[in-house]
Amino acid sequence: MFVQIHMLQSMPPGNLNRDETGHPKKCIFGGVTRGRISSQCLKRNIRRSIEFEEVFGDALSDNTTYLPRMVAEELGKLKPGISDDLKKIKIALAAKFKVKSTKSETENAEHREEAQAKPQKSSATSDATDQTGQLVRFPPPFARSIAELIVALPENVYAAWIKGKKRDKEEHKREIEKFEEKILEKSKCLTVDIGLFGRMTTSDLVVNVEAACQVAHAISTHETIIESDYFTAVDDKKREFATTQTEQAGAGFVSSGETVTFFNSAVYYKYLNLDVEALKRHLSWQDDKAARATGVFLRAAARGNPTGKQNSFAAHGVPELILVEVSKAKCPISYANAFLKPVEGLNLMTESAAALREYITSVAAAFGPPDVRRVLLAVGSASVDIPKAQRVDTLDNLADSLVRVLKGVSA
Repeated sequence: MFVQIHMLQSMPPGNLNRDETGHPKKCIFGGVTRGRISSQCLKRNIRRSIEFEEVFGDALSDNTTYLPRMVAEELGKLKPGISDDLKKIKIALAAKFKVKSTKSETENAEHREEAQAKPQKSSATSDATDQTGQLVRFPPPFARSIAELIVALPENVYAAWIKGKKRDKEEHKREIEKFEEKILEKSKCLTVDIGLFGRMTTSDLVVNVEAACQVAHAISTHETIIESDYFTAVDDKKREFATTQTEQAGAGFVSSGETVTFFNSAVYYKYLNLDVEALKRHLSWQDDKAARATGVFLRAAARGNPTGKQNSFAAHGVPELILVEVSKAKCPISYANAFLKPVEGLNLMTESAAALREYITSVAAAFGPPDVRRVLLAVGSASVDIPKAQRVDTLDNLADSLVRVLKGVSA
């Protein structure tokens, strides 16, 4: 089964996802500047959502560079006497993750050797050997599994692996290859978020995973303007402690060019799709479990808001329109082109919903799969009818309907 999710969500003034200059992210679409929320931001919101944590709990991955340190900590618990070798073990693991660079492999190797010879302290408790050089998603038990495999190594193979001597490597090459193949096999045990969002590494120790889910950058349905917030703050003790009237006058703090806050507001179109069959293959799941996980995924995508500058703006909005489409055919169609001509008007949500309905009626009808089944939550200013869509009145009912449709299609 193939699921597509389309949302319209109005977000009040805020800076939900900012670029390197501190401005809200943006893009050009249809010849005008649009507000944008990156797909990476949206995916992290889903992964770290309350819905995911409540349902999947500890069975979620860690996106981290600190695998060598995590393995070392597990080794310390399993075999306290191994502490003298921990640095060598961390170096051996980190070396299995190639550093992404435009430099040649020779330069990369020289860089790694230099880093290993002269590790740079990154904090009071961390050094360069603690990290892999690239962010990778690991299930929580993966570090423990590697530690157990290291402890189980025969002494001569273990010595050859951590010393890295060419003679020893040749002598025990097959044993080391078997050891690393066992690590690779352990990496095939995936969490739901790895199954959904995939994993790409440069290491032979970790299997790559093609994402079952695609998440588009959210874009505004209309032209957006980035504004700035000039702000001042009162010093509550200024009148008490200032010695002159001049010192008592004025604000305690006045923003400058370095402290100015940028923001925008927009109605965003969000698009996600999920290949349920791919998710089932990744996690060895049956239809019922995959259907329930898809319902959780929908709830998390609808409720998860970016956290950027929320303490300053409290820019919390909910999608007023969520359209879910299910079909057996994998036929992804984003409806972003419904807003190629930016919508205008006093109620941008109403105009956006109307533009989406018109696009579905015309373009989507010509290209969509004939077996598509639709479930629609459309409330408030976005209350429209979509052809062949079953209407529901709450998000929970929408998710439950999606689960029922998936079970019905797979039956």
